[in-house]
Amino acid sequence: MLKLPGTLTAESFLDRYWQKEHLFMQHALPRVRPSISRNELAWLATLDDVESRLVFAERDAEQTRYVAETGPFDNEFLAALPRRDWTLLVHDVEKHLPAMRKLFALVPFIPDWRIDDLMVSFAAPGGGVGPHRDNYDVFLCQGIGEREWHVTSEDIGPNPMASDDLALTENFAGEQHLVHDGDVLYLPPGVAHWGTARRACMTYSIGMRAPQLSDLSEQLSETEGRNPFYVDPALDVSESTIGYISPASVRRAMHLLQSTDDEFERVAVTLGRFVTETKDWITPDPLSEEDATSLLIELRRGARLDVHGMARIAFDDRNLYVNGRNMALPEEARPLVAQICARRRYRGSARAVETWRNLLKWMLKMGTFEIAETV
Repeated sequence: MLKLPGTLTAESFLDRYWQKEHLFMQHALPRVRPSISRNELAWLATLDDVESRLVFAERDAEQTRYVAETGPFDNEFLAALPRRDWTLLVHDVEKHLPAMRKLFALVPFIPDWRIDDLMVSFAAPGGGVGPHRDNYDVFLCQGIGEREWHVTSEDIGPNPMASDDLALTENFAGEQHLVHDGDVLYLPPGVAHWGTARRACMTYSIGMRAPQLSDLSEQLSETEGRNPFYVDPALDVSESTIGYISPASVRRAMHLLQSTDDEFERVAVTLGRFVTETKDWITPDPLSEEDATSLLIELRRGARLDVHGMARIAFDDRNLYVNGRNMALPEEARPLVAQICARRRYRGSARAVETWRNLLKWMLKMGTFEIAETV
């Protein structure tokens, strides 16, 4: 877990800062571990199923313009990049390199279903993506190098002249933070921020997933043009059981949808499906009936299966959710599912597999587990 500053606890962080104001945490980590090298990040950016971007800062006397290009990139192109003024960003790193998922344990007080991905960026000196704001919470964990951040909660206007590719704001001074290896900057949604590499640096961004009204309902809010995001500023640390979607979370979604009490179950299912949806190009392959049956036999013999690095799993009091699908979850099976979510693996036994045969078979068919190519 992050080393919170002073006497701040997880509970007081949620109460004072979560979705309220930014927090700079100096020396929050001894160092970022596990980590990734610049060459490993560049290799990911050459792959077809990896979402990557390069942002170039083109400077002149009047204004800096930011130009973005999307990957995948050729090795030769990456090797020929200039010495400064660019940033390489790679999304969903933990899905391609599952060991990197361990970084999510830095924020165990946040429900893991709220975490969207680990984005890793490498910035050459002068590199950055310009002043902007995001619609989600993010923990920016600094790896090697040095970056200068400017942060403000003020209403900074857009600057469409700064980029044709990115939604940027006007430049601003704000509050300045110079971050080094092991420092962490937390930013709530809507807080304008602007980071520039002083020296070549690596940043590990733990970004959150927050559905909008349109994600949970086919009908937008009656307020014209309004499409608000799910918010949970009153999040309690008791809601942080890995994989568990609390009743309080469902009620927040109901508030967003202006639902009535009798719609609780419908909203719960809609929320669970959305927060476990995967991107098309990183969705685990489902298993056939035959292969799932074969693997159940292996599990009965004590085989161990790891959860697929790209799979998203969650559960509530009534349902299990895997990769945007759901099935009814017997109350007696909740400890089993909670264990799978927490450990990201399952080791079978004849008795357990026989007891939860239908549940495990459904999970196998949904692509929950990493399957050896020989199956």
